Amino acid sequence: QLLARHLQHEKEALRRWSPPPKAYRTLQILLRRRAALVKARTIIQQSLGAEPLLKAGLKRLISQINTLDAQIQKHLRDAVREAGLCDQVKRCKALEGVGDLTAYALVMAFLRGDFRNIDAFVAFLWMDVHVKDSGTKTSKGKLTKKGDSETTRLLYCAAMAARRSKRWAGVYQAYLDRGLATTQALVILARKLVRIAFALMKNGTDYQPAPAS
Repeated sequence: QLLARHLQHEKEALRRWSPPPKAYRTLQILLRRRAALVKARTIIQQSLGAEPLLKAGLKRLISQINTLDAQIQKHLRDAVREAGLCDQVKRCKALEGVGDLTAYALVMAFLRGDFRNIDAFVAFLWMDVHVKDSGTKTSKGKLTKKGDSETTRLLYCAAMAARRSKRWAGVYQAYLDRGLATTQALVILARKLVRIAFALMKNGTDYQPAPAS
């Protein structure tokens, strides 16, 4: 009965589900595998780095992990090239703060579906700040835990890099001057990057940065 009522009231807004293209899944798997590898590398370095007896072995292990990291990134480049996505990656990389991995993540997300508009794309990425308000205390904004965690992390890091650029430094500072927390300001900046990237990919145009404001 619940499903019947839902279909009765929402059927005009429902869209047929379609499986993502092969490139989407390939990029998603490789990015997630790399994220797990980088996390493991950090844990190992923090755990064993202070032990002199393990210094030589640790060095060899980290070297092997770095080699594997390079192999994953090569597979990412190959997957992008084979899927004919090099131009889309190039468009995203033109944005301040966006490197190879973030560009791959943006292109991967764009492949997931035919998004109606920019807001739908932003919502898909869950680039929002969640604020807890108990009535007596309001917490600082934090990234939601929904969506693809590696894509969210990459976009957050891109915003951290972009805030130091001539284009975005003033914008970022203006958010802080308004009393926003650092996390809130960075997430807003990340959303701006996402919106620009979507427009570039949707329209097939190159990035033309507007004057800093």
